[in-house]
This record gives sequence, structure tokens and C-alpha cells, in this order.
Amino acid sequence: MRLFKKVVDIIIKLMIPLVILALMIGIARIFLDLREVFRSSTIAGGFDIMVTNILSMFVIVELLKGIIEYFEIHRVKITFITDATLVFMLREVMIGIYQHTMGWIEILSIAALLIVIGAIRTMAILYSPDKSKEVTVHEQGID
Repeated sequence: MRLFKKVVDIIIKLMIPLVILALMIGIARIFLDLREVFRSSTIAGGFDIMVTNILSMFVIVELLKGIIEYFEIHRVKITFITDATLVFMLREVMIGIYQHTMGWIEILSIAALLIVIGAIRTMAILYSPDKSKEVTVHEQGID
């Protein structure tokens, strides 16, 4: 089991610089895509690319937060997973609505999924192991 933990720690340590590199490349890509905004015949055409790339960066930031949190406490918090999922789903909704490519059935389906994921996130906060530890510590009068 110790070997497994060491291997996972090494993999996580290698992932952090890769995700940071992906963030830097993503930001550079956003700046390079500014040319498309100026070259586009309409403002909306150029901003389609910008909006998609910026929203994708938010997804990468959420994933980086989850990786760093795992590295610090050696467990995956469900709130970080649901946060990343919510950001990704909202990204898809915003892109679909912005580009006028999403129908009402897709919007309702994604809305239902967002409600379920939001409920899971809320339950994860209400029934968090960290929260139960806090209650136990305060009940015993230990500070």
C-alpha cells in the first residue's frame, strides 16, 4: 500500500506542472486568438472562439484545484469533482446558447443534470466527513 501511495504522489507531482503548462498555453492561445476578433467580419464571429477558450480555461482551473487539493490532503473531495463538472456543464450551456446551436430539449436535459449535480454537491457539504469531525470535537469540548 505504501508503494501505491508513493506512485500516486509521484504521478500527482508530475501532473501539477503539466496542468500549469496547459494553463499557460491556454492563456497564450487566448491572446493569439485575439487576431480572429480583429479579422472577423462580425464581432460575434470573433468572440465565439474567445468565449469558448476562456470558458475552457475555467474548467482547467477547477481541475487544477482538485489536483492540488488531492496532493495536500491525499483524498479527492467530491465538492471539487462536482465543481469541475458544474463548470464544464455551464461552459457547454453558455457556448450552446451563445452560438445558438442548443435546442430546448438539450437545455432542459442539461438543466436537470445541473440540478442533480448541485444536489450532490449540497449533500457532500452537509454530510462532509470534515464537518462530522468538527461536530465531534466541539461536542467533546476539545479545541
